[in-house]
Amino acid sequence: MIIFDTNAVNHLSPSSPRADLIRKLRQSKHYRVAVPWMVLEEMAAHQARLYPDKYHAVLNSLAKLRAYLPWELENSLEPLDLERLLDHWRDAYREIFEVIETSDAAIRRGFQREAMALPPAKRVKDHSEGGRDAAIWFSVLEFLEENPDEQVWFVTNNSSDFGEGSAYRYPMNEDVRGLENRLTLLKDFDQVVSHFTKEVSGADAEAAVAELLKSASVRDRVAQTAMDLSSLTGFVGLGDGEAAEEWYAWLAQPEVELLSITDVTGHEIESDVWYTANAQWLLYGPAVDEVEAPVGYIACVWSMKVLFSARDDEAPTLLTLEEPSPPDTGDESCMRMLQGLKKRVADMVAGAKRRALAVQTPAERLIAEQLAPSLAKLDTATNQLALQAAARQAALINGPVQRLAQQMAADLKRIDTPAQRLAQQAAEHLKLINTPAQRLARQIVADQLALIDNPVQRLAQQVADSMPKLDIAANLHQPSGGDRAAGEVEQSDSPGAPESRAAEADETPADDDHVSE
Repeated sequence: MIIFDTNAVNHLSPSSPRADLIRKLRQSKHYRVAVPWMVLEEMAAHQARLYPDKYHAVLNSLAKLRAYLPWELENSLEPLDLERLLDHWRDAYREIFEVIETSDAAIRRGFQREAMALPPAKRVKDHSEGGRDAAIWFSVLEFLEENPDEQVWFVTNNSSDFGEGSAYRYPMNEDVRGLENRLTLLKDFDQVVSHFTKEVSGADAEAAVAELLKSASVRDRVAQTAMDLSSLTGFVGLGDGEAAEEWYAWLAQPEVELLSITDVTGHEIESDVWYTANAQWLLYGPAVDEVEAPVGYIACVWSMKVLFSARDDEAPTLLTLEEPSPPDTGDESCMRMLQGLKKRVADMVAGAKRRALAVQTPAERLIAEQLAPSLAKLDTATNQLALQAAARQAALINGPVQRLAQQMAADLKRIDTPAQRLAQQAAEHLKLINTPAQRLARQIVADQLALIDNPVQRLAQQVADSMPKLDIAANLHQPSGGDRAAGEVEQSDSPGAPESRAAEADETPADDDHVSE
Protein backbone atom coordinates (compact mmCIF):
# COMPACT_ATOMS: atom_id res chain seq x y z
CA MET A 1 0.00 0.00 0.00
CA ILE A 2 1.28 3.47 -0.96
CA ILE A 3 -0.21 6.10 1.37
CA PHE A 4 0.18 9.80 0.59
CA ASP A 5 0.38 12.64 3.07
CA THR A 6 -1.34 15.90 2.07
CA ASN A 7 1.89 17.75 1.34
CA ALA A 8 2.93 15.16 -1.29
CA VAL A 9 -0.24 15.60 -3.39
CA ASN A 10 -1.46 19.06 -2.37
CA HIS A 11 -3.54 20.85 -5.04
CA LEU A 12 -3.28 17.76 -7.24
CA SER A 13 -5.09 18.39 -10.53
CA PRO A 14 -7.21 15.36 -11.54
CA SER A 15 -6.06 15.83 -15.15
CA SER A 16 -2.32 16.14 -14.37
CA PRO A 17 0.44 13.64 -15.23
CA ARG A 18 0.85 12.89 -11.51
CA ALA A 19 -2.80 11.93 -11.21
CA ASP A 20 -2.44 9.77 -14.34
CA LEU A 21 0.51 7.95 -12.81
CA ILE A 22 -1.43 7.25 -9.61
CA ARG A 23 -4.23 5.82 -11.74
CA LYS A 24 -1.70 3.61 -13.54
CA LEU A 25 -0.40 2.30 -10.22
CA ARG A 26 -3.91 1.52 -8.99
CA GLN A 27 -5.16 -0.03 -12.22
CA SER A 28 -2.07 -2.21 -12.50
CA LYS A 29 -3.42 -4.02 -9.40
CA HIS A 30 0.16 -4.54 -8.24
CA TYR A 31 -0.20 -1.75 -5.68
CA ARG A 32 -2.91 -0.05 -3.71
CA VAL A 33 -2.69 3.74 -3.56
CA ALA A 34 -4.52 5.60 -0.81
CA VAL A 35 -4.89 8.68 1.35
CA PRO A 36 -6.25 8.72 4.91
CA TRP A 37 -9.66 10.33 5.36
CA MET A 38 -7.97 13.26 7.10
CA VAL A 39 -5.82 13.86 3.99
CA LEU A 40 -8.90 13.70 1.74
CA GLU A 41 -10.56 16.41 3.85
CA GLU A 42 -7.45 18.58 3.75
CA MET A 43 -7.11 18.25 -0.03
CA ALA A 44 -10.77 19.19 -0.55
CA ALA A 45 -10.45 22.10 1.90
CA HIS A 46 -7.37 23.47 0.13
CA GLN A 47 -9.31 23.52 -3.16
CA ALA A 48 -12.42 25.13 -1.66
CA ARG A 49 -11.01 27.45 1.01
CA LEU A 50 -11.12 30.63 -1.15
CA TYR A 51 -14.70 30.08 -2.29
CA PRO A 52 -16.48 31.97 0.57
CA ASP A 53 -14.21 35.03 0.19
CA LYS A 54 -14.62 35.12 -3.57
CA TYR A 55 -18.39 34.64 -3.22
CA HIS A 56 -18.75 37.54 -0.79
CA ALA A 57 -16.56 39.75 -2.99
CA VAL A 58 -18.96 39.16 -5.91
CA LEU A 59 -21.93 39.72 -3.60
CA ASN A 60 -20.53 43.08 -2.51
CA SER A 61 -19.93 44.04 -6.15
CA LEU A 62 -23.55 43.19 -7.00
CA ALA A 63 -24.76 45.29 -4.08
CA LYS A 64 -22.74 48.26 -5.34
CA LEU A 65 -24.11 47.75 -8.84
CA ARG A 66 -27.71 47.62 -7.55
CA ALA A 67 -27.14 50.86 -5.65
CA TYR A 68 -25.86 52.50 -8.82
CA LEU A 69 -28.59 51.34 -11.23
CA PRO A 70 -32.05 52.96 -11.36
CA TRP A 71 -33.64 49.58 -12.12
CA GLU A 72 -33.63 46.17 -10.47
CA LEU A 73 -31.09 43.62 -11.69
CA GLU A 74 -32.73 40.67 -13.46
CA ASN A 75 -30.03 38.19 -12.42
CA SER A 76 -28.97 37.22 -8.93
CA LEU A 77 -26.17 35.12 -7.44
CA GLU A 78 -26.94 31.55 -6.43
CA PRO A 79 -26.69 30.84 -2.67
CA LEU A 80 -23.29 30.10 -1.17
CA ASP A 81 -22.92 26.30 -1.02
CA LEU A 82 -19.53 25.38 0.40
CA GLU A 83 -20.47 21.74 1.06
CA ARG A 84 -21.36 21.26 -2.62
CA LEU A 85 -17.86 22.39 -3.66
CA LEU A 86 -16.23 20.23 -1.01
CA ASP A 87 -18.24 17.21 -2.22
CA HIS A 88 -17.08 17.90 -5.77
CA TRP A 89 -13.42 17.71 -4.74
CA ARG A 90 -13.96 14.73 -2.45
CA ASP A 91 -15.50 12.82 -5.35
CA ALA A 92 -12.71 13.92 -7.71
CA TYR A 93 -10.01 12.65 -5.33
CA ARG A 94 -11.88 9.43 -4.49
CA GLU A 95 -11.68 8.62 -8.20
CA ILE A 96 -7.89 8.85 -7.97
CA PHE A 97 -7.18 7.42 -4.49
CA GLU A 98 -8.48 4.69 -2.28
CA VAL A 99 -9.48 6.28 1.06
CA ILE A 100 -8.51 4.57 4.33
CA GLU A 101 -10.31 5.34 7.54
CA THR A 102 -9.17 7.93 10.07
CA SER A 103 -10.94 6.50 13.09
CA ASP A 104 -12.35 8.43 16.03
CA ALA A 105 -9.58 6.91 18.14
CA ALA A 106 -6.93 8.20 15.72
CA ILE A 107 -8.43 11.70 15.81
CA ARG A 108 -8.60 11.70 19.62
CA ARG A 109 -5.03 10.46 20.00
CA GLY A 110 -3.86 12.98 17.42
CA PHE A 111 -5.27 15.98 19.26
CA GLN A 112 -4.03 14.62 22.58
CA ARG A 113 -0.55 14.74 21.03
CA GLU A 114 -1.17 18.31 19.90
CA ALA A 115 -2.32 19.34 23.38
CA MET A 116 1.00 18.08 24.77
CA ALA A 117 3.04 19.29 21.75
CA LEU A 118 4.51 15.81 21.28
CA PRO A 119 5.66 14.49 17.84
CA PRO A 120 4.42 14.47 15.24
CA ALA A 121 2.69 17.55 16.73
CA LYS A 122 4.80 20.47 17.95
CA ARG A 123 4.81 23.78 19.76
CA VAL A 124 5.03 26.97 17.68
CA LYS A 125 5.63 30.13 19.69
CA ASP A 126 2.79 30.28 22.24
CA HIS A 127 0.58 27.49 20.90
CA SER A 128 0.62 23.86 19.81
CA GLU A 129 -0.26 22.60 16.32
CA GLY A 130 -0.13 19.41 14.31
CA GLY A 131 -3.23 17.56 15.52
CA ARG A 132 -4.14 16.66 11.94
CA ASP A 133 -0.57 15.47 11.26
CA ALA A 134 -0.81 13.22 14.29
CA ALA A 135 -4.24 11.90 13.21
CA ILE A 136 -2.75 10.99 9.81
CA TRP A 137 0.16 9.24 11.56
CA PHE A 138 -2.21 7.15 13.67
CA SER A 139 -4.29 6.34 10.54
CA VAL A 140 -1.19 4.80 8.93
CA LEU A 141 -0.35 2.81 12.07
CA GLU A 142 -3.94 1.53 12.42
CA PHE A 143 -3.85 0.34 8.80
CA LEU A 144 -0.62 -1.58 9.50
CA GLU A 145 -2.11 -3.15 12.63
CA GLU A 146 -5.33 -4.17 10.86
CA ASN A 147 -3.52 -5.50 7.75
CA PRO A 148 -0.60 -7.60 9.02
CA ASP A 149 0.34 -8.81 5.53
CA GLU A 150 0.64 -5.33 4.01
CA GLN A 151 3.86 -3.40 3.39
CA VAL A 152 3.27 0.38 3.57
CA TRP A 153 5.16 3.18 1.85
CA PHE A 154 4.22 6.50 3.47
CA VAL A 155 4.93 9.44 1.15
CA THR A 156 5.46 12.73 2.99
CA ASN A 157 7.57 15.84 2.51
CA ASN A 158 7.19 16.65 6.20
CA SER A 159 10.46 15.21 7.48
CA SER A 160 10.63 17.80 10.30
CA ASP A 161 7.60 16.16 11.97
CA PHE A 162 7.67 12.56 10.68
CA GLY A 163 11.44 12.12 10.43
CA GLU A 164 13.48 10.46 7.68
CA GLY A 165 12.24 6.94 8.38
CA SER A 166 15.48 5.55 9.79
CA ALA A 167 14.72 6.60 13.39
CA TYR A 168 11.72 8.11 15.16
CA ARG A 169 11.60 10.54 18.07
CA TYR A 170 9.76 9.79 21.29
CA PRO A 171 6.89 8.89 21.50
CA MET A 172 6.71 7.95 17.80
CA ASN A 173 9.36 5.29 18.35
CA GLU A 174 6.98 3.58 20.77
CA ASP A 175 4.04 4.03 18.37
CA VAL A 176 5.84 2.15 15.61
CA ARG A 177 7.48 -0.58 17.70
CA GLY A 178 6.94 -3.96 16.01
CA LEU A 179 5.89 -2.30 12.73
CA GLU A 180 9.23 -0.81 11.66
CA ASN A 181 10.00 -3.49 9.06
CA ARG A 182 6.69 -2.93 7.27
CA LEU A 183 6.81 0.88 7.13
CA THR A 184 8.99 2.80 4.66
CA LEU A 185 9.02 6.60 4.29
CA LEU A 186 9.41 8.18 0.85
CA LYS A 187 10.04 11.90 0.80
CA ASP A 188 8.30 13.02 -2.42
CA PHE A 189 6.43 12.03 -5.56
CA ASP A 190 9.63 11.65 -7.58
CA GLN A 191 10.73 8.87 -5.25
CA VAL A 192 7.42 7.12 -5.91
CA VAL A 193 8.04 7.29 -9.66
CA SER A 194 11.62 6.02 -9.42
CA HIS A 195 10.76 3.30 -6.89
CA PHE A 196 7.65 1.79 -8.49
CA THR A 197 7.85 2.52 -12.22
CA LYS A 198 10.18 2.57 -15.19
CA GLU A 199 9.41 5.20 -17.81
CA VAL A 200 8.76 4.04 -21.36
CA SER A 201 9.02 6.74 -24.01
CA GLY A 202 10.21 7.53 -27.53
CA ALA A 203 9.18 6.21 -30.94
CA ASP A 204 8.64 2.68 -29.67
CA ALA A 205 6.07 3.91 -27.16
CA GLU A 206 4.22 5.94 -29.80
CA ALA A 207 4.13 2.95 -32.16
CA ALA A 208 2.83 0.69 -29.39
CA VAL A 209 0.15 3.22 -28.44
CA ALA A 210 -0.97 3.67 -32.05
CA GLU A 211 -1.37 -0.10 -32.47
CA LEU A 212 -3.36 -0.42 -29.25
CA LEU A 213 -5.66 2.52 -29.97
CA LYS A 214 -6.44 1.33 -33.49
CA SER A 215 -7.72 -2.01 -32.18
CA ALA A 216 -11.38 -2.87 -32.65
CA SER A 217 -11.96 -3.17 -28.89
CA VAL A 218 -10.73 0.36 -28.17
CA ARG A 219 -12.66 1.84 -31.10
CA ASP A 220 -15.78 0.09 -29.85
CA ARG A 221 -15.20 1.49 -26.35
CA VAL A 222 -14.97 5.03 -27.79
CA ALA A 223 -18.10 4.51 -29.91
CA GLN A 224 -20.08 3.27 -26.89
CA THR A 225 -18.95 6.25 -24.80
CA ALA A 226 -19.90 8.61 -27.63
CA MET A 227 -23.53 7.53 -27.21
CA ASP A 228 -23.51 9.41 -23.89
CA LEU A 229 -22.71 12.69 -25.65
CA SER A 230 -25.58 15.17 -25.41
CA SER A 231 -25.88 18.93 -25.23
CA LEU A 232 -28.54 21.51 -24.44
CA THR A 233 -26.81 24.02 -26.72
CA GLY A 234 -25.74 21.65 -29.48
CA PHE A 235 -22.49 20.56 -31.13
CA VAL A 236 -21.21 21.53 -34.57
CA GLY A 237 -20.26 18.82 -37.02
CA LEU A 238 -19.79 18.30 -40.74
CA GLY A 239 -22.85 17.25 -42.72
CA ASP A 240 -22.77 15.05 -45.79
CA GLY A 241 -22.64 18.14 -47.99
CA GLU A 242 -19.45 19.20 -46.15
CA ALA A 243 -21.31 22.11 -44.59
CA ALA A 244 -21.44 22.87 -40.86
CA GLU A 245 -24.42 21.18 -39.22
CA GLU A 246 -25.74 21.54 -35.66
CA TRP A 247 -26.54 18.32 -33.79
CA TYR A 248 -27.36 17.35 -30.22
CA ALA A 249 -26.87 13.58 -29.81
CA TRP A 250 -26.11 10.44 -31.77
CA LEU A 251 -29.08 8.50 -33.06
CA ALA A 252 -27.03 5.30 -33.27
CA GLN A 253 -23.50 4.27 -32.39
CA PRO A 254 -21.11 6.06 -34.77
CA GLU A 255 -18.23 4.55 -36.69
CA VAL A 256 -14.83 5.50 -35.23
CA GLU A 257 -11.26 5.81 -36.52
CA LEU A 258 -8.10 7.05 -34.75
CA LEU A 259 -7.07 10.38 -36.27
CA SER A 260 -3.95 11.26 -34.25
CA ILE A 261 -2.10 10.66 -30.97
CA THR A 262 0.16 13.05 -29.04
CA ASP A 263 1.84 13.38 -25.62
CA VAL A 264 2.48 9.67 -25.16
CA THR A 265 3.91 8.62 -21.80
CA GLY A 266 4.36 5.07 -20.59
CA HIS A 267 5.39 3.47 -17.30
CA GLU A 268 6.36 -0.13 -16.72
CA ILE A 269 4.89 -1.35 -13.42
CA GLU A 270 5.93 -4.85 -12.38
CA SER A 271 6.45 -5.93 -16.04
CA ASP A 272 3.11 -4.40 -17.16
CA VAL A 273 3.27 -1.25 -19.31
CA TRP A 274 0.65 1.46 -18.82
CA TYR A 275 0.24 4.42 -21.15
CA THR A 276 -1.46 7.78 -21.21
CA ALA A 277 -1.90 9.69 -24.46
CA ASN A 278 -3.98 12.45 -25.99
CA ALA A 279 -6.01 10.92 -28.82
CA GLN A 280 -8.14 12.44 -31.56
CA TRP A 281 -10.90 10.30 -33.05
CA LEU A 282 -12.92 10.80 -36.21
CA LEU A 283 -16.59 9.88 -35.69
CA TYR A 284 -19.26 9.45 -38.37
CA GLY A 285 -22.86 8.44 -37.80
CA PRO A 286 -26.54 9.47 -37.72
CA ALA A 287 -27.47 12.29 -35.33
CA VAL A 288 -30.55 14.13 -34.08
CA ASP A 289 -31.41 17.77 -33.39
CA GLU A 290 -32.77 19.41 -30.23
CA VAL A 291 -36.21 17.80 -30.63
CA GLU A 292 -34.75 14.35 -31.39
CA ALA A 293 -35.53 14.65 -35.10
CA PRO A 294 -32.93 13.07 -37.43
CA VAL A 295 -30.53 15.51 -39.10
CA GLY A 296 -28.68 12.96 -41.26
CA TYR A 297 -25.11 11.72 -41.02
CA ILE A 298 -22.59 13.87 -39.13
CA ALA A 299 -18.78 13.77 -38.98
CA CYS A 300 -16.85 15.21 -36.05
CA VAL A 301 -13.49 15.07 -34.30
CA TRP A 302 -13.43 14.07 -30.61
CA SER A 303 -10.33 14.66 -28.47
CA MET A 304 -9.63 12.92 -25.17
CA LYS A 305 -6.91 11.72 -22.81
CA VAL A 306 -6.78 7.92 -22.59
CA LEU A 307 -5.26 5.63 -19.96
CA PHE A 308 -4.71 2.04 -21.03
CA SER A 309 -2.52 -1.01 -20.67
CA ALA A 310 -0.69 -3.22 -23.11
CA ARG A 311 -2.55 -6.15 -21.53
CA ASP A 312 -5.42 -7.52 -23.59
CA ASP A 313 -7.73 -7.91 -20.57
CA GLU A 314 -7.73 -4.22 -19.62
CA ALA A 315 -10.32 -1.86 -21.08
CA PRO A 316 -9.07 1.69 -21.72
CA THR A 317 -10.07 4.47 -19.33
CA LEU A 318 -11.16 7.76 -20.92
CA LEU A 319 -9.84 10.37 -18.48
CA THR A 320 -10.76 13.78 -19.91
CA LEU A 321 -13.11 14.42 -22.81
CA GLU A 322 -13.49 17.56 -24.92
CA GLU A 323 -16.58 18.60 -26.86
CA PRO A 324 -16.66 17.25 -30.43
CA SER A 325 -15.79 19.69 -33.22
CA PRO A 326 -16.03 19.68 -37.04
CA PRO A 327 -13.22 18.02 -39.02
CA ASP A 328 -10.76 20.27 -40.84
CA THR A 329 -11.78 20.05 -44.50
CA GLY A 330 -8.32 21.27 -45.46
CA ASP A 331 -6.68 18.24 -43.82
CA GLU A 332 -6.31 15.78 -46.71
CA SER A 333 -5.52 12.83 -44.45
CA CYS A 334 -8.59 13.50 -42.33
CA MET A 335 -10.86 13.83 -45.35
CA ARG A 336 -9.53 10.60 -46.89
CA MET A 337 -10.26 8.86 -43.63
CA LEU A 338 -13.78 10.34 -43.62
CA GLN A 339 -14.43 9.02 -47.13
CA GLY A 340 -13.35 5.59 -45.88
CA LEU A 341 -15.80 5.80 -42.97
CA LYS A 342 -18.59 6.79 -45.33
CA LYS A 343 -17.85 3.82 -47.55
CA ARG A 344 -17.77 1.49 -44.55
CA VAL A 345 -21.18 2.73 -43.37
CA ALA A 346 -22.68 2.55 -46.87
CA ASP A 347 -21.42 -1.02 -47.31
CA MET A 348 -22.83 -2.04 -43.92
CA VAL A 349 -26.22 -0.56 -44.79
CA ALA A 350 -26.31 -2.24 -48.19
CA GLY A 351 -25.22 -5.61 -46.76
CA ALA A 352 -27.74 -5.47 -43.94
CA LYS A 353 -30.54 -4.66 -46.35
CA ARG A 354 -29.61 -7.56 -48.60
CA ARG A 355 -29.62 -9.93 -45.61
CA ALA A 356 -32.94 -8.56 -44.38
CA LEU A 357 -34.54 -9.08 -47.79
CA ALA A 358 -33.02 -12.52 -48.33
CA VAL A 359 -33.64 -14.12 -44.94
CA GLN A 360 -37.36 -14.47 -44.23
CA THR A 361 -39.14 -17.23 -42.36
CA PRO A 362 -42.59 -18.33 -43.52
CA ALA A 363 -44.11 -16.68 -40.44
CA GLU A 364 -42.45 -13.37 -41.22
CA ARG A 365 -43.60 -13.48 -44.83
CA LEU A 366 -47.15 -14.23 -43.66
CA ILE A 367 -47.18 -11.25 -41.28
CA ALA A 368 -45.73 -8.97 -43.97
CA GLU A 369 -48.44 -10.10 -46.41
CA GLN A 370 -51.15 -9.42 -43.80
CA LEU A 371 -49.82 -5.95 -43.00
CA ALA A 372 -49.26 -4.85 -46.59
CA PRO A 373 -52.99 -4.40 -47.49
CA SER A 374 -53.64 -2.36 -44.36
CA LEU A 375 -50.67 -0.12 -45.05
CA ALA A 376 -51.84 0.37 -48.61
CA LYS A 377 -55.12 1.82 -47.32
CA LEU A 378 -53.30 4.63 -45.52
CA ASP A 379 -52.21 7.59 -47.60
CA THR A 380 -48.57 8.66 -47.82
CA ALA A 381 -48.79 11.59 -45.41
CA THR A 382 -50.50 9.49 -42.75
CA ASN A 383 -47.81 6.83 -42.90
CA GLN A 384 -45.07 9.40 -42.75
CA LEU A 385 -46.60 11.02 -39.68
CA ALA A 386 -47.20 7.73 -37.90
CA LEU A 387 -43.67 6.54 -38.53
CA GLN A 388 -42.30 9.97 -37.58
CA ALA A 389 -43.87 9.64 -34.13
CA ALA A 390 -42.27 6.24 -33.66
CA ALA A 391 -38.89 7.54 -34.77
CA ARG A 392 -39.00 10.53 -32.41
CA GLN A 393 -39.86 8.26 -29.51
CA ALA A 394 -37.10 5.86 -30.52
CA ALA A 395 -34.52 8.63 -30.80
CA LEU A 396 -34.74 9.12 -27.02
CA ILE A 397 -33.39 5.64 -26.25
CA ASN A 398 -30.40 3.50 -27.13
CA GLY A 399 -31.12 1.28 -30.11
CA PRO A 400 -34.09 3.01 -31.81
CA VAL A 401 -34.78 0.22 -34.28
CA GLN A 402 -34.67 -2.42 -31.56
CA ARG A 403 -37.33 -0.63 -29.49
CA LEU A 404 -39.50 0.06 -32.54
CA ALA A 405 -39.30 -3.59 -33.55
CA GLN A 406 -40.22 -4.71 -30.03
CA GLN A 407 -43.17 -2.34 -29.97
CA MET A 408 -44.40 -3.64 -33.31
CA ALA A 409 -43.98 -7.23 -32.18
CA ALA A 410 -45.91 -6.54 -28.96
CA ASP A 411 -48.71 -4.91 -30.91
CA LEU A 412 -48.89 -7.85 -33.32
CA LYS A 413 -49.40 -10.27 -30.41
CA ARG A 414 -52.49 -8.37 -29.30
CA ILE A 415 -54.32 -8.01 -32.60
CA ASP A 416 -56.81 -10.24 -34.38
CA THR A 417 -57.27 -8.02 -37.43
CA PRO A 418 -53.92 -6.44 -38.33
CA ALA A 419 -55.40 -3.77 -40.60
CA GLN A 420 -57.82 -2.45 -37.97
CA ARG A 421 -55.33 -2.37 -35.10
CA LEU A 422 -52.55 -0.86 -37.23
CA ALA A 423 -54.87 1.95 -38.29
CA GLN A 424 -55.75 2.59 -34.62
CA GLN A 425 -52.07 2.67 -33.70
CA ALA A 426 -51.33 5.12 -36.50
CA ALA A 427 -54.20 7.34 -35.34
CA GLU A 428 -52.85 7.36 -31.78
CA HIS A 429 -49.42 8.38 -33.03
CA LEU A 430 -51.01 11.15 -35.11
CA LYS A 431 -52.35 12.75 -31.93
CA LEU A 432 -48.74 13.48 -30.93
CA ILE A 433 -47.85 15.26 -34.18
CA ASN A 434 -48.56 18.93 -34.89
CA THR A 435 -46.39 19.41 -38.01
CA PRO A 436 -45.66 17.10 -41.01
CA ALA A 437 -42.31 15.32 -40.97
CA GLN A 438 -40.10 15.17 -44.00
CA ARG A 439 -37.10 13.28 -42.76
CA LEU A 440 -38.28 10.00 -41.36
CA ALA A 441 -38.61 8.06 -44.59
CA ARG A 442 -35.03 8.69 -45.59
CA GLN A 443 -33.88 7.85 -42.07
CA ILE A 444 -35.45 4.43 -41.40
CA VAL A 445 -33.50 2.34 -43.88
CA ALA A 446 -30.18 4.18 -44.15
CA ASP A 447 -29.60 5.22 -40.56
CA GLN A 448 -30.55 2.07 -38.68
CA LEU A 449 -30.56 -0.78 -41.20
CA ALA A 450 -26.99 -1.70 -40.31
CA LEU A 451 -28.16 -2.71 -36.83
CA ILE A 452 -30.64 -5.31 -38.10
CA ASP A 453 -29.52 -8.84 -37.27
CA ASN A 454 -32.29 -10.76 -35.51
CA PRO A 455 -35.80 -11.96 -36.45
CA VAL A 456 -37.67 -9.25 -34.56
CA GLN A 457 -35.58 -6.52 -36.16
CA ARG A 458 -35.99 -8.12 -39.58
CA LEU A 459 -39.73 -8.06 -39.02
CA ALA A 460 -39.57 -4.32 -38.43
CA GLN A 461 -37.54 -3.98 -41.62
CA GLN A 462 -40.10 -5.95 -43.59
CA VAL A 463 -42.71 -3.47 -42.47
CA ALA A 464 -40.46 -0.62 -43.56
CA ASP A 465 -39.85 -2.37 -46.89
CA SER A 466 -43.55 -2.23 -47.60
CA MET A 467 -43.38 1.56 -47.58
CA PRO A 468 -42.41 1.90 -51.30
CA LYS A 469 -46.02 0.98 -52.11
CA LEU A 470 -46.91 4.33 -50.62
CA ASP A 471 -44.63 6.28 -52.99
CA ILE A 472 -42.12 7.36 -50.37
CA ALA A 473 -39.22 5.22 -51.51
CA ALA A 474 -37.69 8.17 -53.32
CA ASN A 475 -37.18 9.90 -49.99
CA LEU A 476 -35.07 7.13 -48.52
CA HIS A 477 -31.64 8.54 -47.73
CA GLN A 478 -28.39 6.63 -48.08
CA PRO A 479 -25.23 7.86 -46.30
CA SER A 480 -23.22 10.09 -48.60
CA GLY A 481 -20.10 8.89 -50.32
CA GLY A 482 -18.90 12.36 -51.26
CA ASP A 483 -21.10 12.68 -54.41
CA ARG A 484 -19.96 9.24 -55.54
CA ALA A 485 -21.51 5.80 -55.26
CA ALA A 486 -20.58 3.99 -52.08
CA GLY A 487 -18.64 1.37 -53.96
CA GLU A 488 -16.50 4.04 -55.68
CA VAL A 489 -15.19 5.62 -52.49
CA GLU A 490 -11.53 4.88 -51.83
CA GLN A 491 -10.50 3.20 -48.58
CA SER A 492 -9.09 5.69 -46.08
CA ASP A 493 -5.38 5.94 -45.47
CA SER A 494 -4.03 5.52 -41.99
CA PRO A 495 -3.12 8.82 -40.35
CA GLY A 496 0.46 9.94 -40.34
CA ALA A 497 2.66 9.96 -37.29
CA PRO A 498 1.38 12.55 -34.82
CA GLU A 499 3.46 15.56 -33.86
CA SER A 500 4.21 15.87 -30.18
CA ARG A 501 2.75 18.69 -28.14
CA ALA A 502 4.05 20.30 -25.02
CA ALA A 503 3.19 18.35 -21.88
CA GLU A 504 0.39 19.80 -19.88
CA ALA A 505 1.13 21.88 -16.81
CA ASP A 506 1.22 20.06 -13.48
CA GLU A 507 -0.26 21.13 -10.18
CA THR A 508 -0.40 24.63 -8.78
CA PRO A 509 2.08 25.60 -6.06
CA ALA A 510 1.49 23.90 -2.74
CA ASP A 511 -0.67 25.47 -0.10
CA ASP A 512 1.05 26.65 3.08
CA ASP A 513 -1.48 24.78 5.25
CA HIS A 514 0.00 21.40 6.32
CA VAL A 515 2.74 21.61 3.66
CA SER A 516 6.41 21.10 4.37
CA GLU A 517 8.67 24.12 4.11
